[in-house]
Amino acid sequence: MKPLRPLLFTALLCAPLSAQEAASSPQEMMQRLFDPQATKAQFEETAKKAGMAGIARQQIIEARLVWGLRNQDAAWLEKMLPELEVLAGNFDATQSSGFKTADEIRSFISYTKAIIAQNKKDDGAFKTNILEAIWLNPGQAQIFTQVIQKQRLEAKMANMKVDLSLVINTHDGEATTLADQLGDKKALLVDFWASWCGPCMKLMPELKKKAELLSKHGIVVAGMNKDDQNAPAVTAKVREEQEITFPWLIEPAERPFTKQLEIESIPRMILIAPGGQVLFNGHPQDPALWVALQKINPDIKAP
Repeated sequence: MKPLRPLLFTALLCAPLSAQEAASSPQEMMQRLFDPQATKAQFEETAKKAGMAGIARQQIIEARLVWGLRNQDAAWLEKMLPELEVLAGNFDATQSSGFKTADEIRSFISYTKAIIAQNKKDDGAFKTNILEAIWLNPGQAQIFTQVIQKQRLEAKMANMKVDLSLVINTHDGEATTLADQLGDKKALLVDFWASWCGPCMKLMPELKKKAELLSKHGIVVAGMNKDDQNAPAVTAKVREEQEITFPWLIEPAERPFTKQLEIESIPRMILIAPGGQVLFNGHPQDPALWVALQKINPDIKAP
């Protein structure tokens, strides 16, 4: 699942300002509030300054909501529920930074409640709230249905085991298996990619960082190429260009992993336990990946 990026705020997802750049106008302050690259600490500092600069409280609350949605921070969103309820009851369209109606706010309240229910394994409450979110804000249905798809996929993965003994090839044609690559380590994180996939190639630097970081915690990172034509040559070429030093694999033409793991889009990362259990199946930038990794080793910290 791709990271949540509400369509309402496309115009506000501007490039971040430098740390030294002061917000000399309300417009610049708003740009910083909706900076898509802001960390939690950076956002909280900006929100504090925005309040002191006279930015409307409604706009600051909306910015906090967007930050939580973009980063899929369930705890952040749950903590916001009381003030979101107040905001919906006192919504002023003239003060809004992007929302048009109170029902749009209410849709994200229902969405947040659905996420809470999902984490508590309360399927009834999840269904009720996610459907309410779609009803209140059909324009964001694509965002909300991603959560439904993710829940269904997780339910399937919970009862699935990957065949670690299946013979595959490395970038240089050597036969191997996922079991061989895993060895005696704690888990195997496989990144499915293809040379024609722009997002896959763009995330290669992050993949390399994950490999370096996770190797210190007993987790093997491997790449799995899905090119349909000249896969060995393509895989070897990208490995050399990107200076890859970790396992670089090629999925068989029959696409056994793609079919079993229901990989309908890439990039996709799969975290596999030594017994073949699927611990994570989703987009490389999904925060849930780090939650799954921290269950293996609490010392693992997201960069």
